[in-house]
Order: sequence, then C-alpha cells, then structure tokens
Amino acid sequence: MSLLLMAWSNLSQAQRRNTPANTTTTTTTTTKSAAPNRAPSAKPKKEVDEENFNSIFSVGITTNTNSGLLGGFMVRKEIVIDNGAARRQMHYFNVELVNVDNYQESTLHAGGNGSGYAYGKKNYLFALRPQYGREISLFRKSSDGGINVNGFIAAGPTLGFLKPYYVDVYYGRGYLVSEPYDPNVHSINNIAGSGGFFKGFGNMKFTPGINIKAGLNFELDAFRQSNISLEVGFLADIYSKKVEIMALSDNQSVFTSGYLTIFFGGKK
Repeated sequence: MSLLLMAWSNLSQAQRRNTPANTTTTTTTTTKSAAPNRAPSAKPKKEVDEENFNSIFSVGITTNTNSGLLGGFMVRKEIVIDNGAARRQMHYFNVELVNVDNYQESTLHAGGNGSGYAYGKKNYLFALRPQYGREISLFRKSSDGGINVNGFIAAGPTLGFLKPYYVDVYYGRGYLVSEPYDPNVHSINNIAGSGGFFKGFGNMKFTPGINIKAGLNFELDAFRQSNISLEVGFLADIYSKKVEIMALSDNQSVFTSGYLTIFFGGKK
C-alpha cells in the first residue's frame, strides 16, 4: 500500500510540472496565429518629368529666304547623350526637302488671262538634305515654365533635283500648249502663264552637293509629352557645279539662306 501511495504522489507532481509549459506553448501559438497578415505596401508611381527624356521626334514646316512662304518640310530626331550634364547634349538627325529659288527670279503676268509665271526660269531646284550634328543646351527652363534654348550645328550631303519649268504657250486661236521653257522659242509675246507644277517629274536631273547649317532651337512650354519648337538658323549649300535654274541670268553653285521652321512632336 505504501508503494502505491508513493507512485500516485510522484505521478501527480509530474502532471503539475507539465501543465504550465503546455499552457505557455498554447498561448504563444495562439498569439502568433492571431497576428494579422499585412499586405506589402504599393510603391508610389513615379511622376513623369518633362526634363528627363531620351529622345524627341518632330516634323516641321519651313520657310527660307530662297523660297516662298512654304519652303518645304523637315523631319527631326534628337537623342539625349547625357541628361545629367550641366549642359545637356543631344545627337541631331534631320532630313529636309525644300524648294530653292534663284534670287534673280521675278514674276510676270501674261496679258491674256493674267496668269503669273517666272520669266526666264528654266528649272525648279529641289534639295533633299540628310543631316547629322550636335545640339547643346544653352538655357534651360525653370520649374515655373518658360523655354529651353539650344544651339546646334549640322552638316550632310545635298541631293539636288532639277525639274523642268513648264509654261503655257499660246499658238493662236485659243490653242495653248504646256511646254518646258526654252528661251529660243518662248518669249513674253507667246507665254500665256505658268504650266502645271506636276509636269516634268519624269525628266528630273540630279546634281550632288554638301550643306552645313547652324542655329538656335527654342523649345516652347507645352504638355509633358509633347514638344513645340521654333528653329532659326543659317544654311549654305555647295553644289558640284553651277545649278541651271535661270536661262537668261547667271547661275550659281553656292546658295546661302536664312530659315525659320516650326516643329511639332513628342518626347520619349
């Protein structure tokens, strides 16, 4: 009997020692499982900065001192070299197609129907100019707005295309014929006006040359991803030979002009 009592006493003490540990473990486990699952916080979206971009693509219309009001068209691509530089630099790629007039051209009006024509003009000259250069920031706009002012210089080949200049010739009794101007055949007495502009493209002749230009680009304040700018500069074309635009006046191989172009485009 004594042995049974001693065994029962030892078993009761062992149960009392084990009970607190189990309770603690259960409490700890309950506390851990009760902790809420927190979703990872979303990163704030980075606001687009109009001054941090990689490139600008633009198309433009131009006028120059060797053409009329509408001188031609341009396509321009500017690629940033280093956005963090104090004076940002960019690669400057440009392609332009323009009409080039001789400074001695003058417009006469035929007596019959009053149609105007360039007397003595033998050919149109169209210049296709692919160009490469460098552009550097001179003044950068403030955070409150304003304009960016960049300076640039560029050069490249000039592909000159001569298209015959057509005139309407009066041969009597209301009979008109559109012909390429020939100073040996046509005069103010039988020219009735300018012929069709789209005639003669199949008879164009090619004259190669080179060009160089320099100027300023004024980037106007606009929306963040859009770009409106004015390009003002000076350009020189040098051809391999004299370009025959006029039949009755001296022709030249070097053409210089000032120009103004308005560009519309976007930043990336």
